[in-house]
Amino acid sequence: MSEGVIGFKGVSYLYPSGTLAIDGLDLVLPQGKKIALLGGNGAGKSTFLLMLIGILKPSSGYLNYHDTRYCYGKSQLRTLRSKIGFLFHDSDNQLIAPTVYEELSFGLYNLSKDKVWVRQRVEWALEAFGLQELRDKSPHDLSAGQKKRVCMAAVLSMEPDVVVCDEPASSLDPYHSSLIFNQLDKLNLHGKTIIISTHDVNQAYAWADYIIVLKQGKVLVSGSPQKVFHQTEVLKEADLQLPFIVELSHSLFPDLGCESLPKSLVELQTLLKPVLCTDL
Repeated sequence: MSEGVIGFKGVSYLYPSGTLAIDGLDLVLPQGKKIALLGGNGAGKSTFLLMLIGILKPSSGYLNYHDTRYCYGKSQLRTLRSKIGFLFHDSDNQLIAPTVYEELSFGLYNLSKDKVWVRQRVEWALEAFGLQELRDKSPHDLSAGQKKRVCMAAVLSMEPDVVVCDEPASSLDPYHSSLIFNQLDKLNLHGKTIIISTHDVNQAYAWADYIIVLKQGKVLVSGSPQKVFHQTEVLKEADLQLPFIVELSHSLFPDLGCESLPKSLVELQTLLKPVLCTDL
């Protein structure tokens, strides 16, 4: 495994209602990887993500960022959040400015007072996410998918070292979902760590380098997509289905080892070629 970027050390979180959302978690998130967090409702995914940016403080244990323990004072959290960008599941929790342009510039002005640099970053974000025609619109009047794109553009324009996304493709059509993941991939190619929570096992399997499966605040399994989705009984325990490609591969090749599981249709075609009479 690569060097860790964020570590959980004996972390638990107990809500005032008495619900134990995270239960004694010891985990290291690998640096520079695309990480998918999976689990059924109530598994602790949202709590896990909110702890990454210090919105929630552990009831016990602690987190660290590059071996530096989290502190929860205002200045320390401001510094942490300049390194770790967060995309909320509900975009209305993130939008505060009267126009899309001002929404994109707000966080940038917290990083720098250089107006030329801020303008350049805003223009990049508007173009990268297809928001040029919305620049003077109120973000609160946009559709759910447009709001999601504005929030993602605002986060990515600040170039954080770690990007955390709670259901980044929700409310998006396939084209704009691809646009979001293409931008996440570009960031990852530049060494950024990307962490997403999702219910889409097909997306997680095809996209992620590393997968974490939670249930009742504990890690059931973690590792490469092939390793995780080869453990069918563990996935049933987590109330997760198999990705289509994995299920098809298992049905055709029951003895196929996890290291040989295809991750894409191209890899599946390569696997099938020797056993089929027709050319693929």
